[in-house]
Amino acid sequence: EISLTATLKPLSPDMGEDVYRMLQEIADGENGFSNPAYGLDWAAFQAWLRQEADYAQGRGLPEGWIPVSTYFLFVDGVPVGYGRGRHASSPYLEDVLRVGNLGYGVAASQRGKGYGKLLLKRLARLTLQRGCGRLEWACLDWNTPSRKFYDSLGAVRMEEWTTYRLTGDALLSLASNISLK
Repeated sequence: EISLTATLKPLSPDMGEDVYRMLQEIADGENGFSNPAYGLDWAAFQAWLRQEADYAQGRGLPEGWIPVSTYFLFVDGVPVGYGRGRHASSPYLEDVLRVGNLGYGVAASQRGKGYGKLLLKRLARLTLQRGCGRLEWACLDWNTPSRKFYDSLGAVRMEEWTTYRLTGDALLSLASNISLK
């Protein structure tokens, strides 16, 4: 039997190249998750770490933003994934942006090992410790493996929203027929 040591560490400005490399394995927008560190060079990554550390403390936040904390899951000392959790929600986040209070990702090389579930469990514990009563996130409709995984956790699909999109001729038609009839 193999015994692994898993640790959830809060982001700090002195995170190393191991975290940097892990984050490069989680493409920005992959599975609907925003990874702002993806594609950054080393200097930009270090600046991002400093900014995120400030944001977690509520310092330097753009107007209307809510503090967000970032945590890294290490297994046997190796970073395998990370999650970001807002400290609260707001009508703007929920009704306008339609985003939840959680985002997470596991490095491509570490998937299929149960680390996503472990990461969510640890983030759920932090959510309760913070006094929040729910976790909420988005999942793309076509992402069947993720949807099945979330169903297995007992998560409930929220059916209140439907995304609409205008492109091509329909967009041109709407834009060209501007009158007050």
